[in-house]
Parts: sequence; structure tokens; C-alpha cells
Amino acid sequence: MDKPALDERLKICASLVRESARLADVGTDHAYLPIRLLKSGKISYAVASDINEKPLKSGESNAKLYGVKNIEFRLGAGLNPIKAEDKITDIVIAGMGGEIISGIIGESPLTKDKRINLILQPMTRSEELIKFLYKNGFEIEKQKCVICKGKCYTVLSARFTENSPETDDVFPYLGKLDLNDEINRIFAQIQIRNLENKSKGNSSLLPIIEKIKKRLV
Repeated sequence: MDKPALDERLKICASLVRESARLADVGTDHAYLPIRLLKSGKISYAVASDINEKPLKSGESNAKLYGVKNIEFRLGAGLNPIKAEDKITDIVIAGMGGEIISGIIGESPLTKDKRINLILQPMTRSEELIKFLYKNGFEIEKQKCVICKGKCYTVLSARFTENSPETDDVFPYLGKLDLNDEINRIFAQIQIRNLENKSKGNSSLLPIIEKIKKRLV
């Protein structure tokens, strides 16, 4: 069998995984991401974990279908199923809200290993995730946006550095996005609309909206 297809979100996540990585895919669903990366030879090993048993069973079936080895399926919340002896180098946490991803990162000492590459794809509240990262010693190394099924999402890779660089009040909404990129600009416009809706009950957001607009000029 050929490699499983990935949607645009997961393609970006896959692109941020490093060569020869040992991957943990948290909330793996059908395990398409680790299976594709194993089939392509980009990674050497994967742990696919999920809080629910049904997605894991689906993932196990898919691994057999595609003839993939070097993948383990584990039931559990967040990074709890990951062990030190797995020697994980890259962690993907995709398809969840930014606040949930923040909680998973904050609860696991594994994420404080400076060698580990975190690939994060929040479905909502990306600003909450970025705030959390920069308050807790993590830095964004790469950030991209993608349109998938008519919606625009941001995907980022981050690493623990112990540093807490100073950022302005716009940073949580734009992160390190290059606003010369058309899709990144679409994401910024969505952030403006979301902030405008919130500003109806919170006028303190108005200056942030204006700053983002100026950066788009």
C-alpha cells in the first residue's frame, strides 16, 4: 500500500518534523501522520497515543494496512503514555484547542528537554498557546499558516530554552508570522475579526486591533 493522505494541516506538521526523528503523536486519531512519516523514511520510530481507545484501534488497523512497523500505540492522556526510554526527539500535538495544548505541555517534564522539537497545531485560541509558551521558557522556531477545509490555522514548532523573551501585546496573535506571505495575512485578518468581536465587551482590545492593522499595511 502507498502512504496515507494527509490534510493540509497535517502536511505542515509533517514538514516540521525533523529527519530521523523519534516521534510522539499525541491525540493520534487514525495515526495517518506517523504512518506516512514512517513509510517515507523521514522518521525511525513513533509512539501514537490517544485518550480514547477507538482511535488507537483505528490506528493499529491502519498500521497493518500500510505495513508499518516501529510504531507503538498507547492509551492515555497527553504525554503520560510517553516513557523516557522511548528517546522521543519530536512531539506533535495537533487538532486541539490552544489552551488544551498548553495544559499538555505544562503537565509534562518531557517538554522541558531542550533537545525536543514541539510541533503544535491549535484549532482555536492560538494566542493562548503562544502566551503560555513565552511565559514558560519556550520559544517559537518556525511558524506557518495553512488553509484547510475552508479555515485558516497556524502551525508552529517550538523548543524549551529557559528564556522568556519580552514580547509586545500583538505577539500572541501573530507570533513570528511573516506578513509578506498571503496565507499568513489571511490568518492575521481572522485575528482582527475575532478581536473586533471580543472588543464589543472589552474596549482594551482596540489598540491591539489597530497595531495589527498597521502591520498589514
